[in-house]
Order: sequence, then structure tokens, then C-alpha cells
Amino acid sequence: MSSIDKYIEGNMTGDSWEELCVQCYRIRFQVDNYTPIPAIQGGDAGIEGFTNKGIVHQCYCPEREYSDKDLYEHQRNKLTADIEKLKNNADRLKKLGVPPITEWHFNIPEYRDSRILEHAETKRQEILKEKKDRPSNYEHITESFQIVIKTAEDFKPEISRIIRTNMLDMKLNLVINHRTEPDWSKCDSEKIANIRRKIKAIMLTDEDDESLNKITGYYAEYYISGLEILNDLRIRFPEIYEDIYQLEKTYKREVSIKTLMNTDKVMNRNLFETILDDFYSKLKSDFSISLTEASICELKQDLIASWLADCSMEFKG
Repeated sequence: MSSIDKYIEGNMTGDSWEELCVQCYRIRFQVDNYTPIPAIQGGDAGIEGFTNKGIVHQCYCPEREYSDKDLYEHQRNKLTADIEKLKNNADRLKKLGVPPITEWHFNIPEYRDSRILEHAETKRQEILKEKKDRPSNYEHITESFQIVIKTAEDFKPEISRIIRTNMLDMKLNLVINHRTEPDWSKCDSEKIANIRRKIKAIMLTDEDDESLNKITGYYAEYYISGLEILNDLRIRFPEIYEDIYQLEKTYKREVSIKTLMNTDKVMNRNLFETILDDFYSKLKSDFSISLTEASICELKQDLIASWLADCSMEFKG
């Protein structure tokens, strides 16, 4: 399963990941007076921000793609180093107004090795033992202290809202999810027959026309791709999915009316092209701040394919 950050256009850097995490914490912990700490004028004391309930967080994003083993080792080393900062920065944290710490969150885009969870628990136990042995050195950490691994998947609603409202000028790139080998089991023979019949009516061509076969194949692939993309959006970016769903639901009704009212098959192609252009304009108007241009083009074809495959779009043959 791909991490949510893989859908964000461009390479996620350490700075952009930190900026995204801070915004997520601002949204989720607003009622707990979340306060970010700029890494200037004395440093951030080993945390990116804190709440009045004693939750603090620290971010890490690798600057390049690592193997599973290397990724774990980099995450382990970063967690270890930052926990040491937390242990040694009691005075600095107190001056910043950080309350006794109950949870330390380690924000990473994803992890692929469960040993990072084991390492986090080991470090937690070490801190609690040291606190018991030298309580005066650990007054800034509570006896219920927890180390929690938080990934991009844990902040799906917040990330969806951030992208949807263009808070950080981030856009989703949905085209990366286009399968090179479509799962044809998702497009049964009845749907392929519907697509072929309607494309044939649009093209006004013969049954054995090679172009008809190719275009039918293209739209069958778009149909499959659309199922995958919309399902991912529904799970990972629910607010964006809901916006697309509402627009598609409304416009699909218009398409059904327009095509059913057309009685001149010679006009089929013009009507189809008009629908393509008009729907693209609607998608671009509503989603240009949250989706890349390539994603909008992909969605246009995916949703058109779904109308060809079902009964929403009809053309006189």
C-alpha cells in the first residue's frame, strides 16, 4: 500500500514534510492550543510543536528512496537522536512553556519494518527507568510517557483538507496510480460491450474497424483505472472524493438527458466531444487548486469511461 505522500506532486523533502505535519497538528489539536516551535533562535529543543495536554511531535522524512532495511536504520537512528534531545532539553522545554510530556510522536511518511515499533518501545522503557532512577532529571516527562509512531496514513482527514483548501500549495498527482497492466476482471464483458456499442455509435463506423477496437480498449482501461483512483480517493482523501462524487453525480444526470434527447445519430460525435470539453472545464474549475493538470485529464477520461460502461450515456446507433 502506498503512503499518502506518494500522491503529492513533487518529491517530499524534510522541510515540506515538516510543514505538512505542523499544519496537520494545527488542525487536529487546535482545541488543545497546539503551538509550533520554529527551529531558530535557540533551536526547536528537539520537537516541532506541543499541545497543552503534553503531546509533542518530531518529524523525519528521508531525502531519497531507501531499501526497507536502510529506511528502518535511518528511522531508528533519527528516533534515537531525537529522544536524546528530548531527555537533555528539560530547561529549554520548560522555558518554552511545554507541559510535562505524556506523548512523543515520531512523524514519518511510512515505515516498512515493524522493528521501528520495537525500537520505540525500547527507548520508552529506557526513559521510564531513568526517570525512576533520577526523577529530578525527568520532571518534564510523565510516568505515563508514550512514544507513538505516526505516519501519513494517520492524518488522512487533515491532509485531505490541507490539499482541498490549498493551504500549502500542494496538489495530488493521481496519474501515478494508473496501472500498466489493467485488472480486466473489474470490467466484465457486458461493460465492454456497452463501451464498444456506444463508441461505434459515436464513430459511425463498421463493426470490424480497427480504430473501434483500440478506442474500446482505451476506454475499458480508463474504466478500470477510474475504479482504482476513486477508491483510493475515498479511503485516503475523503473530502476531495466527496467533492468529485457530487460533481460527477450532478453532471452524469445532465449527460444522460443530453444524450437521450439527441435523435440525430450524425450529431453523436459532436455531442460526445462537447460533453468531453464541458466536463473537463467543470473539473478544472472545481479542482485545479487540489489536482494536477494530468490528474484532471485522467479523471475526465475515467469518469467518461464509467458513463460509457453503464447506462448514463447513450447514443443513437
